[in-house]
Amino acid sequence: MGEYGELYARGRERIIDVVGTADPGTAVQTCPAWTVKDALAHLAGVAADILAGNLEGAPGDPWTAAQVDARRDKTLDEVVAEWQETGPQIDAIVDSFGPTGAQLLFDLTTHEHDIRHALGLPALLELPAHAVALGFVLESFGGGAPGPLQIATPEKTWLVPGGDGPAATLTASSFDVLRAMSGRRSERQIRAMRWEGDPTPFLPMFASGPFTMPTEDVVEG
Repeated sequence: MGEYGELYARGRERIIDVVGTADPGTAVQTCPAWTVKDALAHLAGVAADILAGNLEGAPGDPWTAAQVDARRDKTLDEVVAEWQETGPQIDAIVDSFGPTGAQLLFDLTTHEHDIRHALGLPALLELPAHAVALGFVLESFGGGAPGPLQIATPEKTWLVPGGDGPAATLTASSFDVLRAMSGRRSERQIRAMRWEGDPTPFLPMFASGPFTMPTEDVVEG
């Protein structure tokens, strides 16, 4: 098992541990259409679809919705049991996926924090998966900056190339940048982060790809 496999296995084990005694109908505020069971159904569904080669439309909304719908009549325990069976098979092969492996860890880590937030659990602020997930999201959705943006985290400093506009630097934890880049921070929260330079021209980066900034603050910690 390689690095990504180990990170995926650890994340899966943490998620299964916290949902074990959870109310499956608990609303996930950061994914408003989902309950905790729906979020778990998506994660288990991703593993199942990868193993079945069912990747048409991935990772779009219809593909994701089909995973949740297919497990609508299953109990939370049944969804957990499915993932416990398929997950180790993903552990063994995820390092061969290339950039898609980082995407899988981004999805896993994002929804791990979503579930913890929904259950009122403290955020896990320092996970090795954060840097991998952040690398994916910056490369995928960080384009189109009006000027160069340096993102300084304790693990790594990232440079997002941009146009001819002024440069800026954002200094924050990988956790906070990752949550901001995945639509889990409001504009007010993003502006309140530690910036050198005007954050205004860079705000569209935080509402790119499939993500939008929430209108209300998302408080985690």
